[in-house]
Amino acid sequence: MTLTVRTAAAADCALLSRLGHDTFLETFIDGFKVPYSKSDLAEFLPAAYGEAAIAGYLANPAYQHFIAERDGEALGYALVGPNGLPHAEAKDGDGELKRIYLLNAGQGLGGGRALFDACIDWLEAEGRRPIWLGVWSLNHKAQAFYAKNAFCKVGEYKFRVGETLDHEFIMRRD
Repeated sequence: MTLTVRTAAAADCALLSRLGHDTFLETFIDGFKVPYSKSDLAEFLPAAYGEAAIAGYLANPAYQHFIAERDGEALGYALVGPNGLPHAEAKDGDGELKRIYLLNAGQGLGGGRALFDACIDWLEAEGRRPIWLGVWSLNHKAQAFYAKNAFCKVGEYKFRVGETLDHEFIMRRD
């Protein structure tokens, strides 16, 4: 019953696509009850989590996926890479924790912490640098976790899910 985190490989493309799709739905539709329309989801999910999108990240050495597993079963994943958030203070060379999600079955097992630690280690392998992340404005649990880990709110932006524009906070750790 040991939880482990591993670096994803090209062979994990379909797995990461499924994890991305499933964790998004569990988090925002089932958990937060966000009323995205079917057309919003039909546009967003393939663009964000389709195998073509995931393969692009996997093929680019500037990005890294991590997979949390327990007894060989994938329970969550994370994605890190160069910062792409819209903020005036963002600079080339800054990193971004782009995604970190767990399936409901993986909640409370330490997978979120393990994924977070793997992300920070990867982003700072060549030395400390600013790390950015975007978090939904109504995800107070995630915001509290990031704040406990030295991230501060430094801005806001709109994140597009189909035609819906979500209110997001930008957080940064220097």
